Amino acid sequence: MRRRGRPKDNVYWGAFILKWFELLQTSNFTGTDYKVLFFLCSKMDPRTNNIYIKQIQIAQELHLDKGNVSKAIKKLRDEQFIAKIQNGFMLNPNLFYVGKARREDREDIREQFDSLVEHPRFFMDEDEGQLIDITDSPNTRRVRNIKDLKDMTDF
Repeated sequence: MRRRGRPKDNVYWGAFILKWFELLQTSNFTGTDYKVLFFLCSKMDPRTNNIYIKQIQIAQELHLDKGNVSKAIKKLRDEQFIAKIQNGFMLNPNLFYVGKARREDREDIREQFDSLVEHPRFFMDEDEGQLIDITDSPNTRRVRNIKDLKDMTDF
């Protein structure tokens, strides 16, 4: 008889923000960019959204040229799908997260990501259930958190 509880192979539930699919569909990503992105998703630490890996390791595991991996990483960073951390990357928790049932945990990890980028691009408004791409706003540079975004009258 099988025991109930967490499976031994560390299966976690994950969530994609539905608007992310729209962003992926309208992006100018190449096949290599998508491969690298989904590879990083598969290697992510579910507690932190961090991936501790070097670009050369990504290239080797995906059988890609390191230069192409480097270009893909740059594009993913420019689009704020990932951010650079020491010894790796952090996947944007506004777009994808794993196993964070408590709202406070999700908000904390989003703040961590936002601290890694100069001007955060995305805000997840959980009250309204929508992802906001603030690059659509004329006052993008003034926005530093969701409260600023909600306070803007011209958004």
